[in-house]
Amino acid sequence: MKTAGAIDTFNILGSRIHTIESTYCADGILTHRWFGEVFDEEIKEILGVHFVDAFIESKCTKLLADLSQWAASWDGVNDFLRDDVMPRLFAAGLRHLAVFVKRDEGTEDHANRFALERFANEIDNVNASFFSEKAAVEWLRARG
Repeated sequence: MKTAGAIDTFNILGSRIHTIESTYCADGILTHRWFGEVFDEEIKEILGVHFVDAFIESKCTKLLADLSQWAASWDGVNDFLRDDVMPRLFAAGLRHLAVFVKRDEGTEDHANRFALERFANEIDNVNASFFSEKAAVEWLRARG
């Protein structure tokens, strides 16, 4: 569902699972946020289709990924992100990606942190070490 400044995606139960926002577009940063439990196939559908289109349309060169309200693991989609989505985003002009997660880490959060660190280590210009939106945005702004 597209509204002024945002594109929201809902699951079949009517819960919002993803949003793309233009909050920081003046700084060349497109924001996307994940909510609740999202299945690997939903992630692939969202990122592989309308997310890439929204990034291209935004003309931004940086991405902010908010996983602070996310309750699933990235591990099942890391290869898809690395091999499919990221090359398309880089070809469309992406220069930097900052990811922030919640600080309180349970077992699944440890798995997410490991998956994100592996992803960040495999792709240049990705920093997955933030625990706040403010810190992630400041890092992106400093990258011109």
